[in-house]
Amino acid sequence: MDAELKQQFDEMGVEPSGPVLDKCIELAIAYYIDDATEFVEQWMAFSLSHLQGDEPTIANLGEFERKVLQLMREKGGSKKPTHQTKSLQATTSVLDTSSLATYGLVEDEPMMEDYVNESSSALPHTPKASNDRTRPSALKSGVLFSPASFSPQSAKRTPSTSTGTATASTTGRPGDIVDTFGHPKLLAASTWHSQVEQALPVVQKLLHNDSPLTMSNLSYMNDLLYERCEDLHDRLLDIGQALVEKKLGAKGASECSWYPQDRHTLHALHVLHAVGMIHSDDDGPLDAHSALLAVLDTDEKFLALNFSQIKSTSIFPGQVVLAKGFIPRGDTFVVEEIYTDRKLTPPPPIKVDREVQFVVAAGPYTHSTDLFYDRLHDLLKYLKDHRPDVLLLTGPFVDAEHTQVGELAEPFDYFFEKMIAGIMEVVGGNTTVLLVSCQKDAMAPAVYPTPPYTLRKTYPNLHLLADPSLVDLDGITLGVSSTDVLDHLLSHEFATNAGERMHRAINHLFNQGSFYPICPPADENMSYDSHLAQKYAQLKQLPNVLILPSDQRHFIRLVNDCLVINPGRLADSKGGTFARFLVTPTAPTATTKAPNMFNSVACQIQRI
Repeated sequence: MDAELKQQFDEMGVEPSGPVLDKCIELAIAYYIDDATEFVEQWMAFSLSHLQGDEPTIANLGEFERKVLQLMREKGGSKKPTHQTKSLQATTSVLDTSSLATYGLVEDEPMMEDYVNESSSALPHTPKASNDRTRPSALKSGVLFSPASFSPQSAKRTPSTSTGTATASTTGRPGDIVDTFGHPKLLAASTWHSQVEQALPVVQKLLHNDSPLTMSNLSYMNDLLYERCEDLHDRLLDIGQALVEKKLGAKGASECSWYPQDRHTLHALHVLHAVGMIHSDDDGPLDAHSALLAVLDTDEKFLALNFSQIKSTSIFPGQVVLAKGFIPRGDTFVVEEIYTDRKLTPPPPIKVDREVQFVVAAGPYTHSTDLFYDRLHDLLKYLKDHRPDVLLLTGPFVDAEHTQVGELAEPFDYFFEKMIAGIMEVVGGNTTVLLVSCQKDAMAPAVYPTPPYTLRKTYPNLHLLADPSLVDLDGITLGVSSTDVLDHLLSHEFATNAGERMHRAINHLFNQGSFYPICPPADENMSYDSHLAQKYAQLKQLPNVLILPSDQRHFIRLVNDCLVINPGRLADSKGGTFARFLVTPTAPTATTKAPNMFNSVACQIQRI
């Protein structure tokens, strides 16, 4: 269980020490918790509600044991396996579902009482549903978007995860806060409701020839092979030069020996530097035996990388690196160090004169087995009660791979336009709405970068954005991409002793200066246009806030003074989530000239 616990803590952005990890294992064994995910989620929920998100220590774990684990055992009984009857085992498992209720984060599930009270019955039965479990409708005010108008009559609604198909210990309950960032006073003081009824101006900053990517200037899959090679060549030169300047400087670079050299000189050199691009010899995920380095101005096609002498590294296909090592023989490069950090352009100062509220949600917006869009309705209900200044929605809205999308009785773009009309009617005219396109949508061009959606009806406060996009919102620079670049990076990288995985994946984007630096694309179904990416997918300057929806676990990270948020998926088998955050004017601190992000930005990820 040691490795599983360490991995789960790592996914939460926590790096426990050895003694703390040993204490966690001791508690898990003592209280018969054999699922590392359950243990870590219980700890995180306790930490957020009692310790303001503090990391685990021996003392904190002692308090966790007294306030949570012991109460669980007293309330639900020991989970020690016995040879009792199946009915008693079923009762015990149901009692365990209310484990999070012991510290006030999850209420007891009333529907579960039917299972417990009638578990001794020999006859099969259906538990009675509570009368207050009806799905809250956001359509009473006449919203145009409705299940009846969008879903085929033959479709069956997917059961809600809160009605017994999943336990509270694994999914939580709607409204639960599952991740938090920011000063506790700032979080406590927020009403999560905009105080100003005025739409924000939106200025697009990801431009080529002073124009953003649109359907009118879209031209893709017309680039020639030599043009793709020239794009990669230019990228290698630009990033390689930045890596050398950051690590060695002009004087240090002139004193180094560089590959390529003639064969006799290579064997005599004990230290050698090389700038190149990482490749995989099988066009798949990297490992210690498949990594290759492509170097310019050499007759060798690739150098095979040997990592026997390196202490830590993190590389992926398409990454430009500065490598230090030696070549003992042939075309094998024994790597001693790999440098991937370059000098970054920091985020611009945040310039706001009032508090600005954001809500961010990422598709899909309906379950994979129906087209009722229940999760979107739940989000609309939340927006009616908590109107933000900015609503950011990323695709897919109508997933082309959905099992029932072929049953729609109208064109995809008509279906989508009705959906947007319903959203805009609920939101009103004072909230700035940003819709980010996704190439997975049935009505969008299947290419990355992806141009904005097109609508026949326009709304003054609705802005259609390409994937990826960089915009200025009245003094706040916001970057966003609907493509799951984090999952692609983490599934194809080779890493050893490289630190927290999300932090390093985000740093890959920053140091490579691209919203999608992987080459070739990690998804074989992704239509990647290198010529368009060279124009519209560059990340030359860090934004203040970066939205990166992913199938990876939701998170909030502060990386190089940029707040990076993965809001999770709104419709998810484990319970959908969305993000809300606020930016407020803050005076410079005593130790820094610029406002501190921790004191000026507050963010929460909430279950829908």
